[in-house]
Amino acid sequence: MTFDFANLLFSGPCSARCSFCIGGQLSPALMPSNLHLYPPRNLEGLAAAIIRHRIPRLIFTGANTDPQLYVHEARLLQYLRTRLPAETRISLHTNGRLALRKMAVFNAYDSVTLSFPAFEAAVYQRVMGMPRPPALREILQRARVPVKISVILVEETLEVLADTLARLAALGVRRIVLRKLYGETRAWGRILPAGLGLVPRGRYRGNPVCTFRGMEVTLWDFAASRSRSINLFSSGLLSEQYLLARAAGREKAPRRGTAEGLLPG
Repeated sequence: MTFDFANLLFSGPCSARCSFCIGGQLSPALMPSNLHLYPPRNLEGLAAAIIRHRIPRLIFTGANTDPQLYVHEARLLQYLRTRLPAETRISLHTNGRLALRKMAVFNAYDSVTLSFPAFEAAVYQRVMGMPRPPALREILQRARVPVKISVILVEETLEVLADTLARLAALGVRRIVLRKLYGETRAWGRILPAGLGLVPRGRYRGNPVCTFRGMEVTLWDFAASRSRSINLFSSGLLSEQYLLARAAGREKAPRRGTAEGLLPG
């Protein structure tokens, strides 16, 4: 069995209040807070699975919180460097709100995906629930590892998407992911504004890849993705399904939302 990556999921209070947070779609039983717990529940089970299946990438991500809020982030990262094969790449998926305060550990990952819906403060507040975006220019200047930007596609971000792409290109960003909301059924041509200037280049795991002013832009649709992951929830459950909710002992699909961890590395 082949997996593209593994997700190590953190749960607890968050530094943002995203309107699209997948945490609201998952059973609370899967998400007890683990922001102060060391090691995370069933960490050894996850490590063993990564080794057994030769999974090339481990992602620190969140079900309803940001991984940089994890109190033992640096300690856990250091431990996993010794526990996992040297070729295993470890990535961070973050909203970036703590990045400048934690740049040492930020730069200790192999790569980072940073959720950044828009530069416009009003749009950012409506989407992320916080008054202003983090200082992306400074984060990129101080980053010593590759940083990919993830843009969630909702009505507010689509209205300013052309400006967002242009400003990201001006900052020297090399890779971007434009993410559909989970449950969005419209084709890309019905979602993206006309005249963006995206040039088709190929596909990645079933999703289109384009270029824009030298940037690689992946159009990410969870439903169309052919990626496979193994996922450690904060409860200790190790599952091959990320979008997993349990009610009365049954599994059911979540309502509309987005899975932050299910992105190309």
